[in-house]
Amino acid sequence: MYTLLIADDEQLERQALRFIIEKRCPDVRIIGEAGDGNSAVSIAAREKPDIVLMDIRMPELSGLEAARAIRTMLPHAAIVILTAFDEFSYAKEALSSGAVEYLLKPLHPNDLLQTLAAVTAKVGERKRREQEEAELRKNVEQAMPFIRHSFIQDLLSGKISELSNFRDRAGFLGIKAESGVILVANIDNFKQITRSASELERQIVKQRVYQHICEFVGKEMLVVPFGGDEIVILIGYEAAREEAQVETHVRAIARKIRDGITQLGISLTIGIGRYYDDPLQIHKSYLEASSAQQQKNYIGDNQIIHIDDLPHLSEVAFRYPFHYERNLLDKVRCGERQQAKEILRQLLHEIFTAKASIEMVKACVLELLIVLSRAAVEGGASLEKLTLLNFNCINQLTGCADREEVRRWILDALDQFMDNMLENRTSMNVRLINKACVYITENFHKSISLEEVAQTVHLSPYYFSRIFKAEQGCNFVDFLTKVRIDKAKQLLQNPEQTVVRVASEAGYQDASYFCRVFRQEVGVTPNQYRTQFKQPKTSRGTSGKQQQVSKT
Repeated sequence: MYTLLIADDEQLERQALRFIIEKRCPDVRIIGEAGDGNSAVSIAAREKPDIVLMDIRMPELSGLEAARAIRTMLPHAAIVILTAFDEFSYAKEALSSGAVEYLLKPLHPNDLLQTLAAVTAKVGERKRREQEEAELRKNVEQAMPFIRHSFIQDLLSGKISELSNFRDRAGFLGIKAESGVILVANIDNFKQITRSASELERQIVKQRVYQHICEFVGKEMLVVPFGGDEIVILIGYEAAREEAQVETHVRAIARKIRDGITQLGISLTIGIGRYYDDPLQIHKSYLEASSAQQQKNYIGDNQIIHIDDLPHLSEVAFRYPFHYERNLLDKVRCGERQQAKEILRQLLHEIFTAKASIEMVKACVLELLIVLSRAAVEGGASLEKLTLLNFNCINQLTGCADREEVRRWILDALDQFMDNMLENRTSMNVRLINKACVYITENFHKSISLEEVAQTVHLSPYYFSRIFKAEQGCNFVDFLTKVRIDKAKQLLQNPEQTVVRVASEAGYQDASYFCRVFRQEVGVTPNQYRTQFKQPKTSRGTSGKQQQVSKT
């Protein structure tokens, strides 16, 4: 539907135009009439018509002046000028005022209809484009978290190798950076302090921290959740800066973030990498910030740690392979032992072939032991048992004389972590599935789904489905069907219960569907089952045999 305003100082002309349009143009709605230029401008400002039919000769404010005023307010309005003067100068002036068409009076109805058809086609095309653009903007806005995460992931992994690519992607996100530095923030002891919380509650805590960091740093910096519990903060600068000036500025930002989060009752440690005046080198700042942040295991929580605060790290002659570590932790959490050991061997190769002392190697592998144990706890291992296991492992590490002994030590520790995790996960799975079964038996009469039951035990639907079948020997749907049919059998023993009522109380809203499922599961219809139940046991046995014979 298109809206139209008629502006003509002659009432009969307005009536004629209205009659033709209302009779011949069903997709055009007249939203007002004006007899002078000022009224036309006022109505247009209020109603915002798609099309304006404007007489060139109008009292008070001429049609051309009114057209200019409307064009200023409504740049997309289609203005059609009407005049009785067949002069090119008027046509030229009308078109320069923003008119899209020029019609001569007296109007022939066909000329008006052809003009309106052409104008509405243009207006419709413009509206379609605007709608598509609005939808595209909406989709892009919804995808912005993914776009930011993708940019950060490519930047920090060193995959952005061209400056133009960096500038295009950063500019799209509103980041004007020709140099920069990375901060890595991590909630201290997050797994321990949220051990008794649900997954939803844990995610809410993370979201609160993320939102507060965004508020503290403003829109000029990019804040992205990254790598498990890490929050990465990219501070970009439009021009090169002095390193000392940047360090002072970044430390002040880090203190502001940490102190603000502390007011929420949450302890936060922030690692700071070095400043790089080449944006393609910023991934190095992330590696440094991540290494600095992990030093809280030695110097305590609620810290702000710059890489240069740690001489033993600032002098490292090799780049720690964090990409291997992230993949390794994912495999450990999922209980994939062989894949985890293969990635660990690749990671150790990167460390062992670097030019570093055996003590430096031990320090790196000790850090790795800590993050591995944390991943095992996330995968279901017992924290209490792993704490004792870690203590024993650390004592053994001090006795390793060379890289080969360190290799055997960390691989053996990984095996022990995985054994503990899988053993503890098995007992935990039994408890969770038992809890799920209780929930099903108490709510079978409702329209419950696998997703709903999985949520009650705080598991993903995919993982819940897998362990449910492993523990119960049947899938979720089969178990629910069995519970419902068992209940239906009990209800059918009462002759006063109709089949429709039995179906409803057993969780089936469709009685016909219930009868089909019942027959498939039991071998007879609900009414046949009820009849058999009424017969003496011997008769039922004979009847069952006769039915079996008749079937054969």
